[in-house]
Amino acid sequence: VDPQQQQQQQQQQGSFVARPVGLTSFEGEQIVKVAYPLRHEDMQSMSTILGDNSLLLKYINPHLAVVVTMLSDGEHQSATEVATAILKEGKPLKPVGAGAPGSSTTTASQQHLHGKILPNMFVNLVDTVSGRVLYRHSHSNVDADKNVSVVVSENWVVYTYVNDKTRRTEIGVLTLHEGMIEPKGLTYFARPEQSSSFSSFDARESKPVVLSKVYTFPKTVTALGVTRTKQGISRQNILLASSDGALSTINKILLETRRPVGEAKPEEKKEGLMPYRELIPGSPLFSLNYNQTMEPFTSIVSSTTALESQSLVFGFGGPDLFFTRTSPTRGFDLLPETFNKMLVGAATVGIVAALLVVQRMGKKKALKQGWS
Repeated sequence: VDPQQQQQQQQQQGSFVARPVGLTSFEGEQIVKVAYPLRHEDMQSMSTILGDNSLLLKYINPHLAVVVTMLSDGEHQSATEVATAILKEGKPLKPVGAGAPGSSTTTASQQHLHGKILPNMFVNLVDTVSGRVLYRHSHSNVDADKNVSVVVSENWVVYTYVNDKTRRTEIGVLTLHEGMIEPKGLTYFARPEQSSSFSSFDARESKPVVLSKVYTFPKTVTALGVTRTKQGISRQNILLASSDGALSTINKILLETRRPVGEAKPEEKKEGLMPYRELIPGSPLFSLNYNQTMEPFTSIVSSTTALESQSLVFGFGGPDLFFTRTSPTRGFDLLPETFNKMLVGAATVGIVAALLVVQRMGKKKALKQGWS
């Protein structure tokens, strides 16, 4: 029977048959964390305006999932032996993360870097519809006993882990992009080709361009979150809970993947990019609960308010609960506390009184001119 005719018969009978369209496996690896993009997230712009007026397009995939995996104990112990044996055979290997997990050339125990320590943690960007691994990033010396936190927002992926060798917390940042439009590439007469539909099975659309940076943080991270606002106009801040009970907020511009190494160019300065510095300070000035002693939080959620500049933050997961309001881009739609409301009220009343007096005088003058 023709499969198409069989499908039509099943639809007429009111029954459907599920068929697998994709499969993702991570041989020799253990899944430690899975994160998804925030649902119903408001986004003001689908691109980032660069200092030279070109547009960096954001990659937005509604089917994206971030899967963090680590080498299992057996694979971690035998990885060096397997890599040494393969090197003796003289077979060329793909770079770490190239290809789909589970293939003969990308099994965890077969991946290696010449002269470097084998990675033991992998950040996989997976399309949950097609099952394809869109991107794969690796890290070495990751402490498997410590917590790994991940948050996904817009085209950003932020995750934290503990480096067992340096004994410090590291913050990994990935930004996903579709491409770039040159300054003169978008005019009245020239427009780039764009598709109004998105398909996970279109290889040209589903492969992002990924930029990455790694930062360090002086405290152990227990949870990650991100601020949310009503229209998505305000710049987002990353919410970070640490082991000392602090709930900190970090401006996204400090975690930007395009921060230049060395002196910034004029175009980068115009965009507000600062030279790359590895350390993100854990200053009490960044803490939302700096004046309160609390147990560490394991979860952070954020919600919008009626004001675009305000975001509600709730930390929980331990014996303590903490709820506060924060302004990611300051209170640009709020009046300052020093605003003289009495003066404005008096001025308004005076203007209204003056209008009434002038109106009455005008009527009298018009009436007098009519009788003269």
